[in-house]
Amino acid sequence: MDDLKIWKIILEIRYPAAAILFDSRGKIAARWQWTSDLTEWRISNNQVSIHNKSGTTFLNAGFMNTSVVMELPESHTVFCTQAAEFSSWVMETLQVKRIERIGLRFIQIAKRQHFKLLLSKMRENLLGLTDDDWAILGGHPEDMSIPLTLALNEYRANFTIGPMMAEQLVSYFEANEVKEKLPAVALFLDFDLYKNDPDFSPETYRENFGDLLKSGGQQILDISSRFVDKHGGFK
Repeated sequence: MDDLKIWKIILEIRYPAAAILFDSRGKIAARWQWTSDLTEWRISNNQVSIHNKSGTTFLNAGFMNTSVVMELPESHTVFCTQAAEFSSWVMETLQVKRIERIGLRFIQIAKRQHFKLLLSKMRENLLGLTDDDWAILGGHPEDMSIPLTLALNEYRANFTIGPMMAEQLVSYFEANEVKEKLPAVALFLDFDLYKNDPDFSPETYRENFGDLLKSGGQQILDISSRFVDKHGGFK
């Protein structure tokens, strides 16, 4: 079995400009401050953010998008509950009639011991180039990242996999306590499942969001696990 661990989950919903945000910023902050460990808030012209002191969880309601971000979440289930409740409440409060894009993004990491060995395993498993091919390019690569766009029924996905060192990984995270826990070498997997112009209606937002968060999230985890398993974890 693979040893991938969820390090970050993001739900983002984009919609046409919602002018009502400007009259609702205080209401949003007051409603969501003190839920769970979210003691902090900040309000700008175009966004309200409620978060915890460590900066591992953010609930963001904006003029043209809403997002929920968790770094090192307790579990996929905990994220689903928080994200579904917040996003559906914000959509109702901002009277959003149409969604332009909805996306669920998982960043997963598996600790590895040696960068060069991991790179070599991934090169052998994922790139079918001969030594002659590499010689034309000047030799074997010193690093690699494989980005793909996948078609998954009515959704699309941006999928990226590659070896990474801690100094590369830190750019994906905000919380210092998360950055301090990053492994020196890791197998990195970034999976963004999204749909443009989904045919969601305000009456079904909660149901639609819940379905993406639960079944879509599980699909991300299943595909990631099967893919890494098939290649022996690149160990």
